[in-house]
Amino acid sequence: MKTLLPLIAFVLIGQQVISQGCTELFISEYCEGSGNNKGFEIYNPTDAPIDLGPYVLQRWSNGANAMSDETNLVGTIPAYGVWVVINGQTEDVDLGGGSISPAVDPLMQIYANQLDNPYPAPTYMNGDDALVFVKDGQPIDMFGKPGEDPGSAWTDNEATGYTSEDGGTFLTANKTLRRKFNITSGDIVVPVTFYALNQWDSLPSNTWDGLGSHACSCDPNAVDPNNITEQTPVELELYPNPVNNGVLNIDANYNIARVEIYAQNGQRVVESNTTSTIKRHTIDVAELPKGMYIVNVYFDNNVTFSQRVIIQ
Repeated sequence: MKTLLPLIAFVLIGQQVISQGCTELFISEYCEGSGNNKGFEIYNPTDAPIDLGPYVLQRWSNGANAMSDETNLVGTIPAYGVWVVINGQTEDVDLGGGSISPAVDPLMQIYANQLDNPYPAPTYMNGDDALVFVKDGQPIDMFGKPGEDPGSAWTDNEATGYTSEDGGTFLTANKTLRRKFNITSGDIVVPVTFYALNQWDSLPSNTWDGLGSHACSCDPNAVDPNNITEQTPVELELYPNPVNNGVLNIDANYNIARVEIYAQNGQRVVESNTTSTIKRHTIDVAELPKGMYIVNVYFDNNVTFSQRVIIQ
């Protein structure tokens, strides 16, 4: 487990370190849904795979001045790819007295690259908990304001410092928040106030369909989804998943330009460039060892999608 630093240390470190865009991992999605439907997504804004060994996500619960619990990340994020961590409670838990802690929605769990630790863990966060993303003991990103108890959630109420002290629309409770396209690095300084909409797009509670990929201006092939007004949304299907016959099929409603497959150690094991404009692509994966892989699909409209595939 990593050594935890008090809040004042985070403030001082943040003043000494200058964060540079497109060079370091950051939190790209925050899901705080009903029950235990909670998770987060980490984005790699660089053109090379990154080992997650030095990285830890901490929860600073209810205004605490130090971390309450933490999770060490494992695996490798491909270039411009993501790592999704979902609450690991796969069954209902009887708390006694008629209270039940519900299992995570199975439809959410399928997006997971990693299931979180048992309670207490960061993905048991509520809308009033801050998250601090740490590398080798130093913060590289934050969500919320560590050390501040906002009440029930951080809100849009500027008069109260965006806390829920005197009303306002909840922004961090029962919401999915997605990092804006033009954000290229994490926050390393504890903010004076935390107004989520400065850096995050707000989506309804229990929205999972954005997990597994992230559009960011660091990626030369990415397109800001907010600027696509007349274009039909990309639809992508990889099947069968798990792959049990040595063949991976990829269907889409846009022309596929290139497909890359990465092993969990970040090694690219397949690169397949198409020779014509096609919307269906078939890849022979019979020679690949059994395990989980990340498939990056590049379209000729400069959109990139990343999805997890299991080969049996």
